[in-house]
Amino acid sequence: MMTSMIDVVFLLLIFFVCAAAGNVYELLLPTELAASGSVETASPVARPKPVDEVWIYLTVGDDGRTLMKLNGTEHESFDDLQQVLTSLAEIAPESPVILDIAPAVEAGQMVRVYDTCRAAHFQSISFSARAQPSEPAVKGPAVKP
Repeated sequence: MMTSMIDVVFLLLIFFVCAAAGNVYELLLPTELAASGSVETASPVARPKPVDEVWIYLTVGDDGRTLMKLNGTEHESFDDLQQVLTSLAEIAPESPVILDIAPAVEAGQMVRVYDTCRAAHFQSISFSARAQPSEPAVKGPAVKP
C-alpha cells in the first residue's frame, strides 16, 4: 500500500522540479510596480515617417563623365552632391536613399556616393533592382498610400 504512495510523491516531486526549471527568475526582469496596485499603460511611441525618398541616379554621359542626379536635379560636381546630401541628412536622416546606378558607371563612383550617404548618417541606403535604370516620369514627391 505504501509503495504506490511513494511513487505518487516521487512523480509529484519530478513534476515540480521540471516545472520550476522553466521559470525565469524575477530578479532578471526588474519592474517598478505602482503602490496602488494599478498600472498606467503608456501609448507606444510612433516613429516618424520619412519625409520623402531620396533618389540618386548615376549615369554616364556622352563625354564619358558620370552624371549625378538627385531627385531629378542634376549636380555638376561630386562636392555639390555631397553638400546637398549632408544638408538633407541633417533635416531628415530617416529618409530612405535609393541609388539607381547605370551599368556603365564605374564601381568607384558608386562606392563614393554610397560612402557619402553613410557619412551623412542616412539610416536606410538601398540600391534599385531594375535592370535598366531610368528616372520616374513624375518628378514631384512620391505619393504614398
